Amino acid sequence: MPKGDVALDIERIKDKLSELQSYLIELEEDLPDIVDDYLKQRMTKRACERTFQLACEDVLDICNLIISEKGLTLPKDNRDAIGKLTENKIIPEKLSSRLQDMVSFRNLLVHRYGKVDDNRVYVHLKEETDDLYKFIEVIEDLIES
Repeated sequence: MPKGDVALDIERIKDKLSELQSYLIELEEDLPDIVDDYLKQRMTKRACERTFQLACEDVLDICNLIISEKGLTLPKDNRDAIGKLTENKIIPEKLSSRLQDMVSFRNLLVHRYGKVDDNRVYVHLKEETDDLYKFIEVIEDLIES
């Protein structure tokens, strides 16, 4: 079988997609509608940040599963894992760029490089879920083909 035509471990990818969808639902349920409510609720804030982090990790896990199983060159970092799927025409360029920015933002949250602006975090959490749903659609199309 030529490189790139390797069968994917569909079940592992489906499990990760299902987990990602669950995190997105949790985030939508837990994230307050108003930024002021988010800023006042420390536990809610932390829970939403953690759920976003876990969702991003699922995206990276899915990318790395596909990279490994298709025999693609190893990525140098998390952003590059997404880039590898773009180079191989799996993820559209525009979505790839947004997902890479999302992963960088996730790193900021996880590693706390300097002070994190909670207003900015709220905006990201409110607006980034559409890109994650689009990622799910792209990967579902891949495994169905």
